[in-house]
Amino acid sequence: MRQQGVDEAQSIRTERQAEQGAVGAEAIFTNAVRTTSSTSGSFTADTRAVRQSAVGFAGDLFFESDTGLVYYADTGTSWKYLAGIGFGSNATRAGLTISTDDNGAWFFVTDAGINYGLWRVVSGGWVKELLPASPDVLTEYRVNGNRVVNARKTGWTTATGTATRSGFDTTTVTLPQLAEAVKALIDDLHQTAGHGLIGT
Repeated sequence: MRQQGVDEAQSIRTERQAEQGAVGAEAIFTNAVRTTSSTSGSFTADTRAVRQSAVGFAGDLFFESDTGLVYYADTGTSWKYLAGIGFGSNATRAGLTISTDDNGAWFFVTDAGINYGLWRVVSGGWVKELLPASPDVLTEYRVNGNRVVNARKTGWTTATGTATRSGFDTTTVTLPQLAEAVKALIDDLHQTAGHGLIGT
């Protein structure tokens, strides 16, 4: 009799938990739809362009489906970055209108080039945080818009003999001393032992 009573109690308890679980799931699903009241704790998703004003939605979360970033409405006045990392081309990253509300947001640039790698918004602007150990630039390196390194110049072979990297007096330098300095420069620039700016 005692065992039968225990079994019946467990059966009733299991049925009750199932009912409560179903109600809980329904409540969670219902709460996932944005309401018009503030501090609702709602979570919605759409593109960054159609994200509505944060006014009146303090505590709500918004997932930007096109950037992969999650924002929260702080006090109902603006959306602030919460979590997530964006992926895309450098043009996509540069095309995002950002401010201090985006501080902390991460974005990984996927196309090759000098801007390839991981970026983060700091003080309302993009800062390059991490580049790969060996970035592969498609065409050239530029500094302030000026080309400083282009594709490798080929047709060069290294010279034999002694390479000298010490300075010399241009008024008294001998031809062998000058040749040793030229060899050192070619070695340092060549692909086989140097920077790779020139090569065979």
